[in-house]
Amino acid sequence: MSKIISMQDMRLSLASIANRVQAGETFIVVRSSKPVFKIIPPFEKTKLSGRRLGSLAEITDKLDAVEASYDLSADDLDGIIHEAHAEYGRK
Repeated sequence: MSKIISMQDMRLSLASIANRVQAGETFIVVRSSKPVFKIIPPFEKTKLSGRRLGSLAEITDKLDAVEASYDLSADDLDGIIHEAHAEYGRK
């Protein structure tokens, strides 16, 4: 939902408004209580191509399923990483 601001507020807080728009907020600027224009972010935030990355809990569960050991070799760790990438769609 857009936040309504006056022309005067926009002039006084332009840098702050620009930062908020960059973060995804939208504003409707009014003059004499009538809408004059709308400020929107230039680009919509994109999704990750429908890939499901998994939650931290799911990833932690996978790591817990591997026998915990401090003497894992580099090859063991590499295998775990490749398995996770394969499951979550990374190459």
